[in-house]
Amino acid sequence: MSQVDEHFRRGVEFFNRGEFFEAHEEMEEAMNLLEDDTADWDFFLGLLRASVANHKLVQHEIKSAILHIGAALKFLAPFPDRHRGLKLREFRSALTAQLARLQASDGGAAGPAAPRLEFDAVRSQAPSR
Repeated sequence: MSQVDEHFRRGVEFFNRGEFFEAHEEMEEAMNLLEDDTADWDFFLGLLRASVANHKLVQHEIKSAILHIGAALKFLAPFPDRHRGLKLREFRSALTAQLARLQASDGGAAGPAAPRLEFDAVRSQAPSR
């Protein structure tokens, strides 16, 4: 497993445990290790922004969370439904639902639960491109 994939995998694990700041850090590390192959830059940036959005929700910063979820969706949009083994279609759908619930709310303290990042069963051992 490459260093990029190791940081990616750890970022997913942190995200799913609700450790969004740490997830953001791991996605940033993965991005920084891409070197000359920046084809996945926006993919990692989208996951990073989703992590930041959910960190902002924990801090009850709804407007900021809405901004970051919108950006995450924009960065993730061009990628296929399965990318690096991640079930990206389901994640984008969950982010879209989370965004809609936040936009429909009156800024209440309790935001919607964070979506989960899940891998395809076939590719769960080692994410690849």
